[in-house]
Parts: sequence; C-alpha cells; structure tokens
Amino acid sequence: MKKLNFLMAVLFTSLVIVSCKDKNDDIVEPFPVRVTQTISGNITTNTTLDANKVWILEGYVRVMDGATLTIEPGTLIKGKKASGTIANSALIVERGGKINAAGTATKPIIFTSAQPVGARSIGSWGGVVICGKSRTNISGGVGQFEQGVLGTGIADFGSATPVLNDNSGVLKYVRIEYAGVAIQPDKEINGLTLAGVGSGTVVENVQVTYSGDDAFEFLGGTVNCKNLIAHRNTDDDFNFGFGYTGTIQFAVSIKDPNIADAAGASNGIECENGTTEADQPYTRPVLSNFTLIGTGAGSLDKHNSGALFGKGTQFVLVNSIIVNHLKGGVEISTAQAGTNLTSGASLLKNNLIFAVANPFKVSNGAFGGVAATFQTFATSVANSNSTLASLAAAGFISTDLITPNLTLALTSSAKTGASFTGLTGLGFDDTVVYRGAFNADNWTSGWADFSPSTNIY
Repeated sequence: MKKLNFLMAVLFTSLVIVSCKDKNDDIVEPFPVRVTQTISGNITTNTTLDANKVWILEGYVRVMDGATLTIEPGTLIKGKKASGTIANSALIVERGGKINAAGTATKPIIFTSAQPVGARSIGSWGGVVICGKSRTNISGGVGQFEQGVLGTGIADFGSATPVLNDNSGVLKYVRIEYAGVAIQPDKEINGLTLAGVGSGTVVENVQVTYSGDDAFEFLGGTVNCKNLIAHRNTDDDFNFGFGYTGTIQFAVSIKDPNIADAAGASNGIECENGTTEADQPYTRPVLSNFTLIGTGAGSLDKHNSGALFGKGTQFVLVNSIIVNHLKGGVEISTAQAGTNLTSGASLLKNNLIFAVANPFKVSNGAFGGVAATFQTFATSVANSNSTLASLAAAGFISTDLITPNLTLALTSSAKTGASFTGLTGLGFDDTVVYRGAFNADNWTSGWADFSPSTNIY
C-alpha cells in the first residue's frame, strides 16, 4: 500500500508539472513547490528557517535577546500585508538577538511580498529591522525606532554603555523586495534598517528593491558593509543619521524616474547628524566606490540629488560615480555641513559627477549660497572631483532599469583615478584603482534580481 501511495503521488506531481508547463511554456519556476508555514510573535529560543519551506511573516516577528534566528541559504520568506488587527509584517532583531542569514551567490535568501505574481507592489509588507547595542548620538545613548511607532519596547537600539563591536549576526547574499511601508505619516519601516548595529555584524551582498521608503537606513551604529544594491526605491537609497560612523565600500543606487517620495525629496544618499547639529558623535559615514544613477530630465519633480549632506553632518565620499540626478549631483544643505567640508572634517575626493541641473548644489546658506564656490572647492587639485558632460560619459555598459550592467567599458574614464591616500585605517578592504562600484567584474551576477515582478515564488 505504501508503494502504491508513493507511485500515485509521483504520478500526480508529474501531471501537475506537465499541466503547468503546457500553460506557461515560457516560464521557468525558480523555486520548487514547498510547504508553507506561518511564523509570528516573539522568537525566544534558537530557531532555524529551513529552505524546504516557504515562511510567511505575520505581524511583527521579533528575535528576542539571547535568541538566534538562522535562515538557510535559498530560503524564501514572504511578508503579509496588514489585515484586520494584524499589522504589516516585519522581521525585527532586537538588541541581544541575532540573525544568521548567510545565503550564497547561487542560493540567495529572499524576503518578498506574500502577494502573488502580478499583485506584488511597493510597500506590500514592512521590512527587516536589526537593532544593536552600538553607539548613537541620541541623548542617553538609547533610541527607539520611529519613536516607538511599532509598539512599547519594540526596536530599541543603542546603549548607555555602547559596544562598538556588537554582533547582531550575518546578513549575506540577501534580497529584500516590496518592503517599506508607512505606519503613520512620516513614520515608516524601510527595506533594511540597521539601528545601533555594531561592527561585529556582517552585512554584505544585500539588495533592496521596490521599497516604499528608504532602501537602507543607518540609525547610529558602527557596522561596516560591502556590496549593497538599492534599486527602484521610493525615497532615499542610503540614509544615515544619529551618529552612524561605519564604512561602506561598493554600493549601487538606481533610481526609477516614475517612483519618488511624494512627501519629500528622493536622494541617492541622505545624511544628517541627529536631532541637532551639535549631537556627538557626529554622523560620519565613510563611503567609497559608490555608483549612484539618477533619473535624468523629465522625471518626477520629487527626485533631488545624488548625495545630500545636511544638519551638521560629517562624511567621507570618495572614488565614486554620481550621475544623472535631476537637481544636484552632490548637495551641501547647511552652512555647518559646508564648514565641515572646508575644514577637512569631511572629505569629498576623486569622484565623477554629472547632474541635470547642478553637479555641485548648495542650499540653506552652504558655501554662502553660491554653488560656484562649492564647485571651485570640489574640483581643486587637492580634491580632484571631476564633472562629466552626460550620463553616457561615465562609460557604463548599460543603465537599463531591468537589465543594468554598470561595469565599465574599456574607454571609461572611471577605470582609473581612485585614490586611498590619507584613508588608512578607515576600514576599506580593497584599494582599487577604479571609481564606482564595478570595473569589469559584475558582483551582482547570480544572486541579484532587477525584475522580481515576474518571479513565481
């Protein structure tokens, strides 16, 4: 009888496969049929999500202090929309909890919407929030994500006695799709939020696509990252604040001309200090080899600059390509942020910049309100930032939204010109000679996906 049941099961499966193939001859399903299991509430003991199941997040799923959530390579996690009394789903790693999500280039871990193919849309679920015990510039050292909008005690971050090398786990070869949702006006969950996360945490090869708010948000912390992709997100792609001081090398921002934040201004990078300009430690992201692709002329008016630095922030932005943004290439939006740059507290060097309007934009009194003064400073021999005549002048193979290939053509001026002189000790792993996120090798191959809307998960 057992043999007969097995044979019947095999026959039924074969018929289903044949039926699906006849109906959708041109579709190759990237995932086999799997058992679905819902996960909700608080995770208080070590737990593993295995790749043989599809895991459905319902409401706020929290990894609590002392627990580790392990996610196997190739695992698919789907977030549910809000329904009735159930909030939009999100995965929240609380302080002292850990996530071990170590995918591979051939088996990435995928967080996506629980909606079926054709119905997935921007902001279909919450996102991933990781909280640590590292440093912030918030009074008392401890903050709460979006001032407690997720609920009492949910997503506290930082510490009165910060642990700079705090370890919240591993996030590697991970895709986050269709996340980012407003809980209240001006209080949103992002694609990936790293709040007070320490340098003991590994964040590498992570893609955020179609987020309804920021792609990556850094709220304080000292975590270092590598190989990040932000693709067709609504608001800022890389948002820094509350005393973040980590290092990021090799990152991509690709904007969609028809997707922007209706309530504000969408930037590739947005960086501010904290509650006030005087809060310390100052927000000071150290960034190299970024490729920031804007939307060009004719895009939604809410698109703004490739990189905006304001509210007293300090920063390092070097060896990068910032092109085709609507209103500005690099924007300094406060007088203090400008002073930090001219004093040497901030560094802007060896970048290639093109914008539809102003490659070097100023606002709110920065550089005396004179963009030409900023441009003279930035393009001096000491800083070596160069303007480009057009997007094409950067020399990318392709900037198509669906099949981008941002590796550099042989004739690209970005293949040389990078420099790490004076940057020793800032955490850069690779002292490459090229500017931007790629030379000839495309590290997005195999695991990243720039057209997830048609995927049958």
